[in-house]
Amino acid sequence: MPEEDPRLPEEEIVPPANSHGRQFFKKRKATKIFIGKRTQSNMTADNELEIKEAFQRAQKGHNNKAKLVASLKSRYNKLEDKTPFHEEFIRCLKYAMIVYKREPAVENVIEFAAKFATSFQSPPKPEGEDQQEEQEEEEEEEDEEEDDHPFLSFIFNFLLESHKANSHAVRFRVCQLINKLLGSMSENAQIDDDLFDRIHQAMLIRVTDKFPNVRIQAALAMTRLQQPKDPDCPTINAYMLILENDANAEVRRAVLSCIAMSPRTLPKVLKRTRDVKENVRKLAFQVLADKVHIKALSIAQRVSLLQQGLHDTSEAVRKVVCSRLLPAWLLRLDGNVIDLLHRLDVENCAETAMDTLKAIFESMPAEELLQNREQLDSSKVIQLTL
Repeated sequence: MPEEDPRLPEEEIVPPANSHGRQFFKKRKATKIFIGKRTQSNMTADNELEIKEAFQRAQKGHNNKAKLVASLKSRYNKLEDKTPFHEEFIRCLKYAMIVYKREPAVENVIEFAAKFATSFQSPPKPEGEDQQEEQEEEEEEEDEEEDDHPFLSFIFNFLLESHKANSHAVRFRVCQLINKLLGSMSENAQIDDDLFDRIHQAMLIRVTDKFPNVRIQAALAMTRLQQPKDPDCPTINAYMLILENDANAEVRRAVLSCIAMSPRTLPKVLKRTRDVKENVRKLAFQVLADKVHIKALSIAQRVSLLQQGLHDTSEAVRKVVCSRLLPAWLLRLDGNVIDLLHRLDVENCAETAMDTLKAIFESMPAEELLQNREQLDSSKVIQLTL
């Protein structure tokens, strides 16, 4: 009997058995996805083979996905009726979407599907392009914007229709694919308002999923949906709620890695430097080092960070403070150690200042420290003779 296509989102998806009585993937040295036959086909055998073969090759990490994408895209562009292609592509994709385990072959297929879908984006315009031509075409482009990438829109619609599936594997893969699709788009990419809202609403639901891995992918998918200047941004509100209340440390870490820094979110990130989990505290210090200027912190916040970080029970956290946070602060102060001390409450927190200097001296080469000796007051420098 022919194998049934995986069904989603209405029903639970059960992996079909292949001719050997095994599930659709066979685990040997690596997982391999078994792509079954179609029950019905409106496509030519050549077209069907092209899509199926592309998915089979995509499972192997050593295959050049760019060439696979280009080959399949060339076939797609030659078709007058895209509907059979869409159906066959989704049929093959479903076999990967019902696998929850992070198997390399499945991850490769998901990556390939995202690359293929986003390959239909218009390339970024050259910086020197004639502005007058842009203005003349602007209105026309806006009118046709929804039709510019029919395959990309089709994929998004399929995923959004599937995000409430009973299978947690499907929900996980839906969020993962949306995350990869949005992340692969160019910086100046635009999304239709209606599609933006639908993605937003779906991910806000999935970020409360009972499975942590689904919540992680949903949180990551909303990264580019943030509006930091909007005081009522739903994404940022959800992020802050997760940082405070999500019991899973990996979910908190995912949000820390993508939350936009602003006066409203900074206190939430600072609080994670006191998280019960070492990995969360470590990432919080890394985020502060990479995204927050020392001048954006109050003296009390700087001192508190150093007191906590330099005396953290975890060596990994202490190392991040010494190797990432302090160098980042010094970099933004042009390497001026004296300026850094001026930005700490040295009089009332002398011990913290001493610990800070000790950490700097231990982590920075002597040559680098001596490069900034002109910043010192020569009248207060004790010269040593050897």
